[in-house]
Amino acid sequence: MTRALLAASSIALLAACGGGANEEAGDSATGFITPGASVPETAERGDDGVPRDDYGRPYDYMYLGREIPAFSGTMVAGPLFSTQELENQWTLIDVWGLWCGDCMADAPYVEELWNEVKGSDELAFLSIHTPPNAQRIDEAYGRYGSVEAYFEEKGYSYPTLIDEDASIRDTLEIAWTPSYILVAPDLTVQGFRSELAAASSDDPVQDLLDDIAAVKANYDPDAPRPVED
Repeated sequence: MTRALLAASSIALLAACGGGANEEAGDSATGFITPGASVPETAERGDDGVPRDDYGRPYDYMYLGREIPAFSGTMVAGPLFSTQELENQWTLIDVWGLWCGDCMADAPYVEELWNEVKGSDELAFLSIHTPPNAQRIDEAYGRYGSVEAYFEEKGYSYPTLIDEDASIRDTLEIAWTPSYILVAPDLTVQGFRSELAAASSDDPVQDLLDDIAAVKANYDPDAPRPVED
């Protein structure tokens, strides 16, 4: 395959960026999830109703198979961004935050992923930096103070939209960070996964690109969508 194909305590949230418990042996929500995927019987559901593994990672994403909600904001580099820019192309969205330990573990993989796909006509990439929630926006940037400062220190360069007040996070119904969301050219969500650092393979970036390529190869834009609630 070518490069182109591709509400817990602050301490708990920094370690497990969705408010989960300690990870144990058994089923784990660390794979690529597509519309219609089954949820293991071992999944636990909290007050939000999201099925999760022992670590707190979600087994499902509410917009799988549905059109992603409209959102907009300002990129780190300055220009405005809106959902219209996702139309007519495949796009992978990474939702993350500097306050999140799991996101920090994933950051090198995200940079590697960006280097694999930048300039490609096969897959666009967008990262969205978000606070933990609307009540904790002062924690959004951790010790770095800004995404720009973090990128300068680490040498990273991936395109990033800033969600200053967690409004995009709320719009997208993000139950875990980092979250990777695959959006089809018709703006439907066709894939989802949690952090790459939790993958069992030695090359999670290539595995993700392979998963995306498989989804694209089997994608039917005329397939029925889930009934909206």
